[in-house]
Amino acid sequence: LAAVFGVLLVAWPGLAGAAGTASSTSITNRSSLTYSVGGVAQTLSESSPTGNSTPGATLGADTSFVVDNKVSVLVTEGNSTYTSVSPGQTAAVTTFTVTNQGNTTQDFALAAANLASGTSLFSGTDNFDGTSCSAYRESGVTAGYQAAQDTAIFVDELTADGTATVYIVCDIPSGQASGSNAVVSLTATTRAGGAAASLGAVLTETTTVNTAGVDIVFADGTGTDDGSRDAAYSARDAYRVVAAALTVTKTVTPLCDPLNSTTFPKNIPGAVVRWTITVSNAAGAGASASLTQVSDALNANSTFDPDLITGAGGAAGCEGAAGGAGTPESANGSGFKLDVTGDTRPGTYPKFFTAADDSDGADLNGATVEIDYGPAMPAEGTYTAGELKAGESVIVYFNVSIN
Repeated sequence: LAAVFGVLLVAWPGLAGAAGTASSTSITNRSSLTYSVGGVAQTLSESSPTGNSTPGATLGADTSFVVDNKVSVLVTEGNSTYTSVSPGQTAAVTTFTVTNQGNTTQDFALAAANLASGTSLFSGTDNFDGTSCSAYRESGVTAGYQAAQDTAIFVDELTADGTATVYIVCDIPSGQASGSNAVVSLTATTRAGGAAASLGAVLTETTTVNTAGVDIVFADGTGTDDGSRDAAYSARDAYRVVAAALTVTKTVTPLCDPLNSTTFPKNIPGAVVRWTITVSNAAGAGASASLTQVSDALNANSTFDPDLITGAGGAAGCEGAAGGAGTPESANGSGFKLDVTGDTRPGTYPKFFTAADDSDGADLNGATVEIDYGPAMPAEGTYTAGELKAGESVIVYFNVSIN
């Protein structure tokens, strides 16, 4: 008896992408048998699912099966590091990729979650939670999270080997200290595909004997916050607060009085005192501060000195605040001085400003001193307008006389 059998071509996973042969694909085969009896070659006989006996019919029938649904999803964090945020920031974004590693077009439900306090990631430990956290799929209209465009809350009809960008979007509570961390996770759970624009049904794994139809096999691995073979996968990301650490200090120093001049001057009527407002960003701060404005309402018992006098020149030198003969520190009419310390700004400091309502950033608005840091500290070198980097201080000086 000599037999020659047909060869079944098996579709290895690598032949049709990482997902392998698509589910519901029918794989069909028929074998052929040649043989002889007493040295006489007999008619070729083919196989059939129920058995094709010889002698007798020679033509057989195909034997076939359908490829089952291998369910596998992978979620990966976007850039292997935390997302820097500011206290009070809204719509802070972390980015993930969801990959359909199965062999069927599927939907994927998305779930964002805050992790427990004490959870560690990227050398930081969770000590606060983001608020209003939600997960959204990238629409593809404009790259990067766009609140008006990226509104889908599940991944719809993701083909085998396909990927989708997904964002977790949270608000950061105000008052968080620099270096605070919030760890979040994204879980993608496979759902049935086939109906566009609607999230498919929950999948149930086939745990009974193999059927003639398309069975479902969960093949996913273990994510950060889910188990293996559960039709889901999860990954983590983190927000880290990077904040300025500002200190605002106001001090007062008597410059002169009409009796003692500059020799141990006292705070008596007619005396001139200097107010000093210092804003400092601590050396260990995680971020620069963009200063906007400081305002200071003058006490009704004092009068602004428009000339920023020094007090030099004896008793007569203490009359600058009242329009007298006092010696100005810079020039008559320049009633404000601003200096920056600890900085590398290329501009020349200190600077002197008038109290007029102009564009220099320093004004006397009625009885209120206003310093707008943007124009007073313009963009220069590596600095943006009004920027105060870690370890730097900006100091504003002005005088008043005691009524």
